[in-house]
Amino acid sequence: MHSPPVETTISNEAIEWFSKLHSGQATPEDYSRFEAWRKASPVHAKAYLDVENFWALLDKPAQRVFEQEEAQVRRETYIGPFIRKAAPPFARRPVRRAFAGLSLATAVAMFLWLPGALRFWNSDYHTQWGERREFTLEDGSHITLNTHSALSVEFTLEHRVIKLLEGEAYFQVTHNPARPFIVATAHGMAQVTGTAFNVYEQDKRMTVTVSEGRVRVYTEGAENQAVELTAGLQASGDEQGVGPVLRVDAQQALAWRSGLLVFNLQPLSAVVDELNRYLPGKIMVADPRIRKRIVSGAFDLTRPRDILTAIEKTMGLSSLNLSGALTLLYQPGL
Repeated sequence: MHSPPVETTISNEAIEWFSKLHSGQATPEDYSRFEAWRKASPVHAKAYLDVENFWALLDKPAQRVFEQEEAQVRRETYIGPFIRKAAPPFARRPVRRAFAGLSLATAVAMFLWLPGALRFWNSDYHTQWGERREFTLEDGSHITLNTHSALSVEFTLEHRVIKLLEGEAYFQVTHNPARPFIVATAHGMAQVTGTAFNVYEQDKRMTVTVSEGRVRVYTEGAENQAVELTAGLQASGDEQGVGPVLRVDAQQALAWRSGLLVFNLQPLSAVVDELNRYLPGKIMVADPRIRKRIVSGAFDLTRPRDILTAIEKTMGLSSLNLSGALTLLYQPGL
């Protein structure tokens, strides 16, 4: 029997710790912080062990990548009988050392993401990265499915059930008091008889935003503790329950339906997590010291790669693309 898949966010942290500890620049404080992270949960320890074990399979290919990069440096530094002064260490070598061999991290990331692919294979409707899709159900309800999302439909005579397996969807539900419409996720339920609302299933929570009517939100088995939301209200559900209820600008929160991605004083880590939904491959913040940098702005979702470029320019960051599937975001000189 295989153990359950490790949560994506923890897997990302394990990859980042592995990268940092093998960069040649880790300090004693880094090792202490890593040990504290690893011992904080058996899930953390397993995630790091998974990365170590898989990386061991790639040890020889990684060494070849490192040797090729070092050979390229020597070729760029020594040209024929002339000797060109090498770039200062702070200009290029720390970055090269920090990310040597990480072109193979794509394989590790794919290894950790494969369980998620099953959710798409088992869905009735799904979208690719950057794709939005609209469709109408047999009862006349209309659904707009956001990027990299998947859902299945289970209609009976008593209920209309949508299982949101991953991602985000906006529901415009045909009114039918005798046949409740339920959106079920891994972290809670949203139930209506007919209204318009948005559900976003994330790694650790479900977020419901209402634009019209009323929606009851509750966690599985706790329907008697349901929270009722009306237009302009938002609440999230997780293993701790539902709440708090927040008043939001629904138009801004649902800007993705108009092809916009809007951030208002959001940390860089949250922005990168959101941007990853719209691009194939993976963007990772390589240095935890820049994760809390604040980002604000409205960006065009039809050109998601331009969003990353704009963030780099405005925040003085750089990115390193590895094998076309993994992008590491960092600040030069840190």
